[in-house]
Amino acid sequence: MELVRENIILNKHVGREKSQLLLEGDIIVPEAKPDIASVLKNGAKVSVSKVTAGAGRISFSGKMRVDVLYLADNGEISVHSVGTQVFIDDFINMEGVEPQMWVNLTAEIANVDYRIVNDRKLNYRAVIDITAEAWDNKEFNAVRNIEGLGDTQQKNTFFTATNMTAKQMDHFTIRDEVALPPIKPDIRELLQVGVEIAGKEVRLADGRVDVSGNLIISPLYKGSEEDSIIEFADFELPFSGSLDVAAASEVAFGDVNLYITDHVVDIIADAEGADRVLSMEVTIGADIKISESRSVDILADAYCIDQNLNIAAENIEYQRLVCRNRNQFSLKEVVGFADAPEILQILQVDGIARVEDISVAEDKVVVEGIVEADILYVANSDTAPLANYTAHLPIRQVIETKGATPAMAAQISYNIDQINFNMLGGSEVELRFNLNFDTLVQEPSQVQFIQEIEFNPLDKDALEALPSMVVLVAEKGDSLWSIAKKYNADLEELAQINQLETTDALISGQKLLVVKKVSEE
Repeated sequence: MELVRENIILNKHVGREKSQLLLEGDIIVPEAKPDIASVLKNGAKVSVSKVTAGAGRISFSGKMRVDVLYLADNGEISVHSVGTQVFIDDFINMEGVEPQMWVNLTAEIANVDYRIVNDRKLNYRAVIDITAEAWDNKEFNAVRNIEGLGDTQQKNTFFTATNMTAKQMDHFTIRDEVALPPIKPDIRELLQVGVEIAGKEVRLADGRVDVSGNLIISPLYKGSEEDSIIEFADFELPFSGSLDVAAASEVAFGDVNLYITDHVVDIIADAEGADRVLSMEVTIGADIKISESRSVDILADAYCIDQNLNIAAENIEYQRLVCRNRNQFSLKEVVGFADAPEILQILQVDGIARVEDISVAEDKVVVEGIVEADILYVANSDTAPLANYTAHLPIRQVIETKGATPAMAAQISYNIDQINFNMLGGSEVELRFNLNFDTLVQEPSQVQFIQEIEFNPLDKDALEALPSMVVLVAEKGDSLWSIAKKYNADLEELAQINQLETTDALISGQKLLVVKKVSEE
């Protein structure tokens, strides 16, 4: 008899660690710009461009961009912008990590504080939440079946494991131009340009990942008219890209996080020589994870009529995929401006989503958190014609995940896909955020891999001690196969004697006649 083996690779989750990174520094106002009177709006964005595994640590690099809109102290009401870029090169310790492992790291800004040091200097202090994970690939050479041994003397088990087959970071660059609509004035000074990704689509093909979507471009600028304090525009720019990923295929599935790593915007003249065109160069980062579900049929147990089998087995942990779900949630709420100047016109609404709790229940996952919305608007005030108001909108979304139970774990990736607003009066605005949720529910499971089998002569004394014929009462958990193994009986003969099929289930208390099978030798 010969052992037929199956080579199986399974992911092993090595660990998950959380930490915080503190970034602190100063922003100096350039000589060409006036002094700071007050901060109107501030914002910061962080992106990670490289993550590598080392011995007991995960290293990462990226950058944080800090932008501030401020009102000038120059005898008139005017808006200006300053900013800085901070490069990040750090690490997080994780026990058990080795250089060959797959690692993932996310960075989210938890809080940013600003302080005016003097009329030419701002101090910023940013707290960034870091979450890192690591996986290792374990290879097993499990026994699939025993060639030369009857099928009825072998019992197989069937399991499906979901494995990550590739993890990589990549990027691509979009270059294009957008022109202001005719109703908008020419550009005198560009203050800020917001760039976001919406409508993401991902498609896997053999050896590549195709991505597409829309870039939402939101410039704030000073118009050419002397009385222009601030102008705004919105553009939607379609994009597409293709990334080489050897493990990608049509039968796999991919989790692809797209994010803006950098953008450069220049003002260029249109055909008439007016400054009305923005030349865009946007670098989009892609954090790619390719997974595939593989079903495997392996040997679970065996016995032999004329030989004794010494079986060496090991219990192996793996992740069983329960549910994958992608859905969109519309968050709508009316925000009242308490103790804030009256609204004349809304210029821009930005939002950051933060998930604070994920809980798994029967057939569902409940997500709770907030959307922090910043509303920049023209105010009905002679002393402060521009104002910014921050509102916190609660998120509570119930996601259907068939098969989920409270004992399982859920992973959620999310992003704001679209922002809309509608003025309801001088002190109220209706905000609407469309959020995308990608939900993955997995269950930690175990399977037994048989690694080696020794074939030895039967213990004749032990065999002789077994009764030649016995009537037994089936107990809970018994099967025809387990009884045949215990009494060294032929499964088909056992089923025939008791007028059963070999696959029939036994009922506790059921009586069976068992005849011991003795080798002719």
